[in-house]
This record gives sequence, structure tokens and C-alpha cells, in this order.
Amino acid sequence: MLLYEKYTPKSLKELIGNRLSIEKLKEFAADVQAGRKPKPIMAYGPSGTGKTAAMRALAQENSFEILELTSSDYRDAETLKKKLLPAAKTRGLFSKTTLILFDEIDELSSKFDKGAESVINQMLRESRQPIAFTASDFWDQRISFLRNHVDRAEFKKVESRELIDYMKRIAKSEGEEVEEGALREIAYRSDGDVRAALNDLQMVLLGGNDILDNLVVRNRRLEIFRTLDKIFMTNSFLAARGAVDSSDVDTGMLLNWVDENIPNRYWVKQSLDQAYEHLSFASRFFEMAERTRYYGYMKYTNVGIAGVSVSSGGNTKYVSPYAFPSRVKYLSATKEMRGMQSRIAVKLSPYLHTNRHEIISSYLPLFRMLFGKMNQEGKDAAAESLKNDFKLEKEEAGYLFNAA
Repeated sequence: MLLYEKYTPKSLKELIGNRLSIEKLKEFAADVQAGRKPKPIMAYGPSGTGKTAAMRALAQENSFEILELTSSDYRDAETLKKKLLPAAKTRGLFSKTTLILFDEIDELSSKFDKGAESVINQMLRESRQPIAFTASDFWDQRISFLRNHVDRAEFKKVESRELIDYMKRIAKSEGEEVEEGALREIAYRSDGDVRAALNDLQMVLLGGNDILDNLVVRNRRLEIFRTLDKIFMTNSFLAARGAVDSSDVDTGMLLNWVDENIPNRYWVKQSLDQAYEHLSFASRFFEMAERTRYYGYMKYTNVGIAGVSVSSGGNTKYVSPYAFPSRVKYLSATKEMRGMQSRIAVKLSPYLHTNRHEIISSYLPLFRMLFGKMNQEGKDAAAESLKNDFKLEKEEAGYLFNAA
């Protein structure tokens, strides 16, 4: 389980940073508990600062039911009328209060049809239940219709010192101790994003000193996690496209990460099929760009990668951390062997009159099988010939004598 899921706050006091905004949420909940009808509240700010976690914690500590709006469930005015308006006008199960949460409303709004805004405005007027929103940018033009109807609670990036103390507590809970310097580096790299910091911390807890040695010079894995979150967790093509376009992650590496993690995130066949269809589109244009050296094709690659984000249909699972691409892991583990094969193929190519790829894929396995069946006398004679006639080094000849 991911650390940021395992340590999801159960109450507002468990959140770190943004104390003034947390107090606004408490006042909002107190008004609801007192039977008043407070103005809907909008928590806004950068990713990973705790906006959605705060809303869920608010509901949990006040025993509110929570009805969370997702882009896969609610896209048009008709659906909003049928599902949200009745929920807003009635009491919840056993007369419990229901918090209606529009999560990332600035991204969700791109999914709405023309009549959706008027339905939301009607709900704001007629709702008997509390309403809350989260957004990345309060001033986004797509949600301008809400500005005069909500109270604001700004969530800012969490200060490094507070983030370091928080990571120390989590590491202790996990029975681990992480060096202060590594925690400072994680806090610096996360730039106030709590979720990103916990993803990095998890890498350190799993990888130990191998990860610590590279923390100072890398931001790639953190950037990959942020980009993957946008692809797999937002269900928003625009958000995913923005993340892919602005990411510093190597495109080929990102394709491998997405490929590896599609089956870890989607469990319905239709979602898997659609995701791989988008990824296939991306891979095709990536290969064209690499082959022709015309990098205008890369914009289509990015579109294809971002398209994976709309494949879930709400059928997303979060059962394990993002898996490192097995293909990259294999290539890394076999780098030395592949280098050996390539050197041998270059030396044998003039004699076999074929290309290096054909030698590696067809001839070398055959040679290894034949040499492996020789007795010691035959091996000695063959080794001498490989050295004198084909100029193979001792290690290269040794590779051919080790039967696969």
C-alpha cells in the first residue's frame, strides 16, 4: 500500500500545514452541525497539499456521509438532475448529513455539457445538504460561475520543516529511521507536495542507501509519480495532457511506466483495452519520431499517453505502489550480457555475411548449443580458433562455451 494512502488523515487535526484553512473548514462543519446553512466552501491550491484529504477528514470526524463527484459518473445536466439534485434535497441514510463534494471542479467542469452549470447553480440554491469543492486554481475561467457563491480556503505548499517532521513520524511508525539529510532532500524535491514527498519517502524505505546516494542528483522518479498520478487518478484528459507536456520525464521511459502500470490500475477489460489502444497510438508516433528524427510527431505521442487517463470509466484500483517497468529492469540487468553479444556479433559479421541483429538472435544461441555439447578437447580447439581466426577475447569465447 502507498504511504499516502496508508496515512490518509482521519481527522482535520492530522493534516499538516494550512492551519488557517483548516480552521475555516472546522467553522464550516460547526455551522452544519448547528443546523445552519453555510455558504459552500472551496478548498483550492497546488496538488498534494491536502485539499481532498481535508474534505474527507472533515466528513469522517463529523460523521457526515460523503457523496463525491467524479467525471466518469456525472458529465451532463440530465444525470446531475437525476442523481445530485435528489441527494441535495433530502437527508442521508438514517437522517445523516451528506457532504456533497465536487473534487477538482476546475478539471471536472471540462466534462460537463452546456446545461450542467445551471443545474449546479440550482443545487446551490436548493440544497439541504452542505456542499464543498476542491480546485487547483480558484481563478480558472471554467469555474468563474462559482466565485460569488462559495467561501474560499486556500491550501498552500507545506513548509519544509513541517514536512520533515511529518516524514520522521511516518518512518518511525514504519519501524525505520531515515537520515536527516535525506529527509531535507525529499522535502526540497517535493516542493511542498505531501503526496509526492511520501512517494519519495517510500522509495527510500524500500531502497535504502541505493536510493539515498542518488537523491541529490535526481528528480526523475518523483516527476514520474506526479505524472502517473495525473494519468491514472484524475480521469481528466486536459489535466493528464498538461502533466505529460510539462513533465521532464523521458518520453520513452514514461511509455514504459504507463505500460507496466495499466494492469495495476485498471481491472475492467474495456478499460484495459482502451488504455492499451491509446498507448499503442502513442508508441507508434514515438517510434516514427525516433526513426525519422522528425520530433513534431511527439505531440501525438503525448496525446496518446494522456488519452490513457480517460480509459478508466471509474474502474480504477489502488492496490499497490507504481511498479518499476520490468522491461527497463531487464535491460538494466542484462546490459553487460547484451554488450558482450554485440561485440561478438561485430567480430563475426564479416565471416557470416549478415547483420548484427541476426547474429545475436539466431547464430549465437546456435553456437552456444553446439559448443556446449563438445568434449573438452573440442572446446580447446574451438577456443584457439575463435582467438586466432576471429579475434575473440577470452571472455567473449567463454560466453559462447556457456550453454544457454
